[in-house]
Amino acid sequence: MKKNIEELIEEGLKSEPVFQLKADFRDRVVRMIKKKEQKAQRRFYLLITAGVVLLLGAGAGILQYFGGAGSLSGYDQFIPYAVMFGGLVVLVQYLDKKLVKDKFFKQLA
Repeated sequence: MKKNIEELIEEGLKSEPVFQLKADFRDRVVRMIKKKEQKAQRRFYLLITAGVVLLLGAGAGILQYFGGAGSLSGYDQFIPYAVMFGGLVVLVQYLDKKLVKDKFFKQLA
């Protein structure tokens, strides 16, 4: 039984397939991969933004709860650093997309 299956597989591999791929098959596959990558990238940016907002909100709430009424007044100096850090995260993601992923997709096409 096992030999019959192996012989059928070998015969199938020796013969030419009965179907042909369309001429634009590779372009359609690359387009689908790009769409999925863009969707994942948008989801990632949304999650990063939501995480930063929730983290800042939780931090402010904890400081307000445990520190009293004037506890947030001294943290104004950290806002530029938080904005700079968020900008660096977005910049790294943008450069990754432009320098790495776009070149990869061009090689596929």
